[in-house]
Amino acid sequence: DGSIEFEEFIRALSITSRGNLDEKLHWAFRLYDVDNDGFITRDEMYNIVDAIYQMVGQQPQSEDDNTPQKRVDKIFDQMDKNHDDRLTLEEFREGSKADPRIVQALSLGGD
Repeated sequence: DGSIEFEEFIRALSITSRGNLDEKLHWAFRLYDVDNDGFITRDEMYNIVDAIYQMVGQQPQSEDDNTPQKRVDKIFDQMDKNHDDRLTLEEFREGSKADPRIVQALSLGGD
């Protein structure tokens, strides 16, 4: 219904603060997979990235990711290995691990 229970919030907080990289990536995947169908679509990714850009305001960024749409396009160019315009958990996990800038952009940090 678009809301979370307190227990879910505490679990998410625990994972994002103490979980290992795979746990953090799985949590982030579930965050981006808004309809819980096991895939992240461009629209789902855009909605989250746009909200993040709105929350943090205008930050100095390179020309190729200075808008939410450019950022999403860049992420999909790097992660969507079979070019079906949706990311599986495996594509998301491997793509994130292969590019530390994406991990940082997803606010996951390192282990």
